[in-house]
Amino acid sequence: MKYNVVNKVTKEFEKWIGYCEKAKASSVGTNYDNPESYTSGAGDNNYTIFAKVYKEKTGIDVQGQPWCDSFIDTIFIHLFGVEKAKKLLGGFSAYTPTSAQYFKNINRWSTGTPEEGYVGFFKNDTRIYHTFYVRDYASGKMTTIEGNTGGLTGIVENGGCVAKKNYTYSDYKPRIPGFGTPDYSLVEEYVEGWLKAADNVRWWYQYSDGSYAKDGWKLINHHWYLFDPNGYMLTGWQLWNGQWYFLENTSGADYEGACYHESASGNGALEVWYVD
Repeated sequence: MKYNVVNKVTKEFEKWIGYCEKAKASSVGTNYDNPESYTSGAGDNNYTIFAKVYKEKTGIDVQGQPWCDSFIDTIFIHLFGVEKAKKLLGGFSAYTPTSAQYFKNINRWSTGTPEEGYVGFFKNDTRIYHTFYVRDYASGKMTTIEGNTGGLTGIVENGGCVAKKNYTYSDYKPRIPGFGTPDYSLVEEYVEGWLKAADNVRWWYQYSDGSYAKDGWKLINHHWYLFDPNGYMLTGWQLWNGQWYFLENTSGADYEGACYHESASGNGALEVWYVD
């Protein structure tokens, strides 16, 4: 089963709502996951934890510059690493027109309806000048999470904080030239665990890298399970390498299964195989 990567990205953006830029570089904090404070040391000099991480990871110093764009880049870098983030965004830049062009260069640009996970851009009479993450879109209402903005209604560029904003899409569509659409399939993740087969009877087991258990004995959650070459968990009596085994019709999805084999004494008794 694939993990919803977009949901993971949205949660990371939401975590930073309320963060404010600092008056001096020494106030930005030392830990990206747990900054010293979202609001202490607040000022209007564009010093942020995002620029600090941005330089550490990319070598590009944008500290003290408007940061709506570097905020978005840093979130992706933090979640997926530099190389994968670059593939998702097309490149890194603190200059919004360049970031928009990066999406166009990799054919990930849309002028259609926004969707969660998109990176949108606002333009003024001169150029693209502000960017945002699309949190949600429904019934003509667009919710965004933006860096270097404010809580006032409407577009607020260089506002100094991370905020969640709401827009009636039709009102602001003339100000939106388009959206970058990261290809999240490049960073697909899988949830390890038991999955029901399409017949709703048999089971198979998927690992976190998307592969699955198959063709032999596999140790899962301290118990041994036997899988056929197609990856289905075997049940009932099974002859394997010259020995008979009785396998219960259970999986870790319901409760711990048990694997039995014929007693070495030959008296027909069954013994449980498991690993503590």
